[in-house]
Amino acid sequence: MKLLLIAPSWTKLPEQTPFLLPSLGPIQVASCAPPGVSVSVVNENVSPVDFDRACDLVGISVLLTCQAPRAYALADEFRRRGKTVVLGGFHVSLCPEEAAAHADAVVVGEAEGQLPRLLSDFAAGRLQPVYRRDGWADPGAIPAPRRDLYDKKLHYTYKGWELADLLESSRGCRSRCFPCGVPGVCGSEHRIRPLDAVLADVRGCSDLVFLVDNSLEQNIAYERELLRALRGEKRRWISHPLTPDPEILSLAREAGWLYVYHEIHGVSDTIRERVRRYHDHGIAVEGAVFIGLDDHDESAIRRLVDFTLEIGLDLVEYTILTPFPGSPVARDLEAAGRILHKDWSLYNAANVVFRPRLLSPERLQELYFEAWRTFYAERSHAVRMSRLFLDVVHGPARRRPRRTG
Repeated sequence: MKLLLIAPSWTKLPEQTPFLLPSLGPIQVASCAPPGVSVSVVNENVSPVDFDRACDLVGISVLLTCQAPRAYALADEFRRRGKTVVLGGFHVSLCPEEAAAHADAVVVGEAEGQLPRLLSDFAAGRLQPVYRRDGWADPGAIPAPRRDLYDKKLHYTYKGWELADLLESSRGCRSRCFPCGVPGVCGSEHRIRPLDAVLADVRGCSDLVFLVDNSLEQNIAYERELLRALRGEKRRWISHPLTPDPEILSLAREAGWLYVYHEIHGVSDTIRERVRRYHDHGIAVEGAVFIGLDDHDESAIRRLVDFTLEIGLDLVEYTILTPFPGSPVARDLEAAGRILHKDWSLYNAANVVFRPRLLSPERLQELYFEAWRTFYAERSHAVRMSRLFLDVVHGPARRRPRRTG
């Protein structure tokens, strides 16, 4: 059997550098295929989709809500040409009825434990319309993704720069943050993969790795154990926030941590201190800054932008609060009748898709662009990103701890 897996194209925030890290979803699904199944993967961000490619079954992985329209268009065209199509991924798991209109089958939740049954049913001519697992995947049974299915030159370089491999050491998140739908798809229990499996996975990665776990802070004992183990792997790391404890950050630095991607919801002495501690340990910080919260008027947003400059963030990604399916904020805005539309192509955190409480949608959109212009007035996003890339290329030994604020 020939299985074709596709990651649909999507567009980054318009102010960012255009490179995209390779999608983890399709190669994670590929790792679940049983022997005898020939799997190929197309990442549409770097390779066009060939609708006439020889295959028996097409699987389309929809991680981001803004990918959904393109995923549905691909699915519709493949089905028009007589192919059987399965849709899965984060967005599909949260909107399965919507996705079902474009597919012969949808997979709700994690692929582990479901793909072999789906392929068996397909081979026997009894494909079911919905595959939904009971509970969550056993973290001990999560295999390493099939990174060999991505062409290194196409997927892991940008203008000669090395891009990161993606790796997960755990799934699930206890935090239930208001903009996030992760607990609805991956659960609110923190499920930890066995450390020896994680280390084996690391050894299949390139020198630069993005650890995509939503939060290592939710289990400090595991965070400490993982960082100690990674010190001997001679990799360079990017991740979501680490616990800002001196021991943890020292271990991270010894393991080769380069920078963290940290959400910022408002002006906060806690955030200021966190950034200072990261920088004291030579770890850069990219802030993911939300604007458009219910207490955000013009002055609050401008103060927030000033704050991101004051605390010395290395990069900033300003995003407009977006009611992604499955998130608490989507539930609340839907109940209040404040969602303007569900054109998923605009749900990329760069467009106002709801009615703000203290601003007009048009004014919030203007302030979003103003925020980007203000932060990057002296050094563009590309220049700041290049600085980080130089640190990546030259390795952690070249980056010295520094003080901020």
